[in-house]
Amino acid sequence: MLRCTVKFCGGCNPRYDRGQAYNTVRNALTDAASFSYPEDGIHYDVLLIIRGCTGCPYLYEEIDAAHRVILTDAEDIQPAIHQILQLAQPGSTHAAAAL
Repeated sequence: MLRCTVKFCGGCNPRYDRGQAYNTVRNALTDAASFSYPEDGIHYDVLLIIRGCTGCPYLYEEIDAAHRVILTDAEDIQPAIHQILQLAQPGSTHAAAAL
């Protein structure tokens, strides 16, 4: 099971319900990934960054994560789920590129 964490970009210009997007991703991945909020000193397989718009470039590089998956609108939800599922496959090299 993948260890995942989530960060929400500031929400200054949200174009979709970011909380609902997180719930959708988390619920779709209950058998493949566990989600928590980031903690110092913990390595994560995936950092899910949920932005409200396309203008924020921040990648939260202070969080130790092998992969970053970025949502900028509701259309990114299903591709993010698919990408994280691929990373969770047995034998995966965890080499998939982030969205």
